[in-house]
Amino acid sequence: MGAYKTFTLLLIFSCMNSVAMFGQGETAQSSQDSTKLKTEYPYVLPIWGQKVADRNIKMQLPFGINVNYVYNQMTLDLTHFSMNFYDGENLDDIINPETLNFTETVGTTNGVNIRADAWIFPFFNVYGIYSRNQGSTKVAFQPRVVEKDLGPNGNLMEIRTLEEPIDVDKVTFTANSFGIGSTLVYGWSDYFVNVDGNMTWSTSDLLEQTVAFFVGSARIGKRVSLKNDMKLAFYIGAMYRDFVNKENNTGSIGVPELDEGIARAIDGLTAINDEQILLWESLPESTPGRDEKLDELYAREERLDHASERLENSDAINYDIKKEIVNNWSTQIGFNLEINENWMYRAELGYRDDQKFFMTGLQYRFGF
Repeated sequence: MGAYKTFTLLLIFSCMNSVAMFGQGETAQSSQDSTKLKTEYPYVLPIWGQKVADRNIKMQLPFGINVNYVYNQMTLDLTHFSMNFYDGENLDDIINPETLNFTETVGTTNGVNIRADAWIFPFFNVYGIYSRNQGSTKVAFQPRVVEKDLGPNGNLMEIRTLEEPIDVDKVTFTANSFGIGSTLVYGWSDYFVNVDGNMTWSTSDLLEQTVAFFVGSARIGKRVSLKNDMKLAFYIGAMYRDFVNKENNTGSIGVPELDEGIARAIDGLTAINDEQILLWESLPESTPGRDEKLDELYAREERLDHASERLENSDAINYDIKKEIVNNWSTQIGFNLEINENWMYRAELGYRDDQKFFMTGLQYRFGF
């Protein structure tokens, strides 16, 4: 896969959790006042704050608390999916992404995150994040059987697919995330650029593992002065997102909609398998490979029947999943409205094929 289709989730279902941290970088908020007399810089941070003050450059107050609401929707690609039961039965050769044929996997999260930051240097900001998110994943798949061996007529047998796709409308989850990040900024005249990166670690009620996630972004913008000494900064940029721990995620869940969808998939695969049994049984006994193929189909039928029975009688199934974000990159546009030196309002929109992102929040800054 190329740069736009490298690697992001959840059991299917939980990997949108850490998306609530996207786009948390600061924009440059400094200006120069050549008429201001030089005074002693009153705050402990940033380092070199006095040198900046000596140049009559006004900076943001060094410490900040942000409260943001974040909505995110992403299309995912499930590159691995398997299920097994508590008796150790594994169905990877029957129930997998190829046979389930996932046609749509869309994850959505929304929640509030809190961020505390400090300017260590006039150009370098560090921050910590806590987020709690509610999310859901919509999954659609259309089970099929792909025969990789030659059929009785000497040709590759046709791919058999169920006519109607199976939709699992919502698999819901709750996630808690903690993270750290930093921002580098540079400004000249009324323009600025910044580069931001953060790492978050998220736990979900669906997954056994902690999911580590990286977000990197860059923005360029312009700052203008408004009435009442307010300042407006608007910008455009790009964001990159990816999972850090790319191993499979495992979990045990009891989701009626998912169980029902998998049950329908097993029924569909069983129907396709039965058709193949009837086809091979109708051939002359002298047909090359007939007995071996029937043995394979009978064994598959037995395992599918067992899976259906276990699914019906189990409270929860063990799932093993690996997922990727279809598009790692998105375009970001947004603005910061500096109401006064203590309060700032921010909003940002991200877009890309199969992606939606929106963030809005209020920031309070202070110094000591």
